[in-house]
Amino acid sequence: MTEDVGRGTVLAGRYRVVDPLPSDLDGVSVWRATDQILDRPVRVRVLQSGAVAPALDAARRAALVTDSRLVRVLDVGMHEGVGYVVSEQITGASLAQLVERGPLTPDQARAVVGEAAAALEVARRRGVHHLALRPSVVHVSADGRVLVSGLAIDAALLGAGQGDAHATSRTDAVDLVRLLYTGLTGRWPAGRDDPRMTGVQAAPVLDGFPVPPGELEPGIPNDLDTLCAVTFGPHDDGPHSPGDVVHELEPWGEIRIGRAADDAGGRGGAAGAVAAGAAVAAAAADQPERPTAPVRVARQSVRTAFDELPAGTPRPGTPPPAIPARSGIPAGRVERTGVLPTGAAGAVPTPVVPATLPPVAPAPEPWDDGVGSFADDPFSFVEDDEPRRRFDPTALVLVIVGVVVLIGLVFAARALFDAPGGDRAPVADETTQQEPAATDDAAPPVAAEPTDAPQDAAPPAIASIRTFDPTDPLGERVENVELAIDGDPSTFWFSYTYNRPDFAGLKEGMGLELTLAQEATVSGVTINVNGTGGNVEVRATTAATPTEGPLLASSTLSQSTVLEFTEPVQASTLVLYFTELPTNAAGQFRIEVTEITVS
Repeated sequence: MTEDVGRGTVLAGRYRVVDPLPSDLDGVSVWRATDQILDRPVRVRVLQSGAVAPALDAARRAALVTDSRLVRVLDVGMHEGVGYVVSEQITGASLAQLVERGPLTPDQARAVVGEAAAALEVARRRGVHHLALRPSVVHVSADGRVLVSGLAIDAALLGAGQGDAHATSRTDAVDLVRLLYTGLTGRWPAGRDDPRMTGVQAAPVLDGFPVPPGELEPGIPNDLDTLCAVTFGPHDDGPHSPGDVVHELEPWGEIRIGRAADDAGGRGGAAGAVAAGAAVAAAAADQPERPTAPVRVARQSVRTAFDELPAGTPRPGTPPPAIPARSGIPAGRVERTGVLPTGAAGAVPTPVVPATLPPVAPAPEPWDDGVGSFADDPFSFVEDDEPRRRFDPTALVLVIVGVVVLIGLVFAARALFDAPGGDRAPVADETTQQEPAATDDAAPPVAAEPTDAPQDAAPPAIASIRTFDPTDPLGERVENVELAIDGDPSTFWFSYTYNRPDFAGLKEGMGLELTLAQEATVSGVTINVNGTGGNVEVRATTAATPTEGPLLASSTLSQSTVLEFTEPVQASTLVLYFTELPTNAAGQFRIEVTEITVS
């Protein structure tokens, strides 16, 4: 049927075929085409043979999944007995082209596969799986955006069975780790007869399992090397879903593949491969080289450093030589001449002592004002022979204690004699006795309500918490959401990571629903997060209608955001609706909630 579709063919009276593109699946031809109605470039896959009907059905299911990292399916149909699938145009080189000249750096491999795993986790939650991942279906555009093509379609064309949910999720998770292995080593960790191994060298095998990437390339982090080793090992270890792969790889940084890779991805044949190699070389030139050996820091002993000083130079921190004691100078006094001899900078002068000293007269007493008294020497310190008299506060303290005890006795005596059973009755009781007895018609006394009841009331307790996403009935990142109310600020729940604070345009927002232990009066909510920015709204409603009900409070987020209501409300459920994402310490756009309390 190749003759039926060629340059100039108009499929379904709308899509004009322009140029052929490479294809790695038998019975499938790929074309660059033009949508003549919307006047835009598209990509058309013509299904010439094989499981055409299942592939078209899979394409219709893939069209229901919306994610910026998945190639959008725009149209599915038949043209004169030939099936076709129209999708958006793919820009950028594939992973197979990027590793032709050498593997990616560990950081770039982590980021590329992490983005692909996040996209497939979105598809998994809608019941759609890829099941045919390979280096040729993962593309990186010039602006660092990852695109995954062939969702569900390629698996149908290859005849891969769907299986149960656990098996399909595990298949995609293992294939994502295979892509990570390829990015780290430039080799595909599967058998040589694997139909998906196109254009990539096979990885070496030891005892039936791929050799760990750390043994092929230096500088691979331990976590990535261990992830590949346990996933391909004899046991069913490692991630079991794309979401598990995201947990293993995050956080990752920005993708910095050169713009030349975008040009290489748009070309076919050998020219595309050569340009892809140039893209890798350009990207490698902008990135630091991976060290071939551990970096060693030269260390020098402090003692050996002092040995290099000139002879006679005092070492730093060494005290000056002791001054010979002169007879007649009492202990505790230090005599200083006040004159420093000239010498090298920083040198400690040594006082010159005559060989013979004249007889020294006995030192005068400290109170002697005669000539030669130490009182005349401004550099002398005289130690008193007698200790100074200091104020002793013991007597004052005893007096104060005695006064306090006396006052206490007076108050105790008054309380004893003023008791109801004493000789003197309280004034209030005398007044009560003078009043006439109350009649039977008198109303019983009303007990006064305590005025401090609101202050002593315990704050409302949060019974449960769950996430919600207007675009996903299951919610967003439902795992470990209870960490946001566990009372431990060292643990936190976090959302998915997005490229922009507006959820990358995928949705208007997402949030958390708080269910209180019982209906109570609520006056505010405190949210502690890791990061700043973004926006959150609080409403007394449910996750089913997060934007209905009065807006109680809204604010940008900080490490501790206190949302006080204008007036307290009676509520059993509260909704925290995030309309914009904050930025965490790593510069990522996602929500990290450490603790939520209600007051």
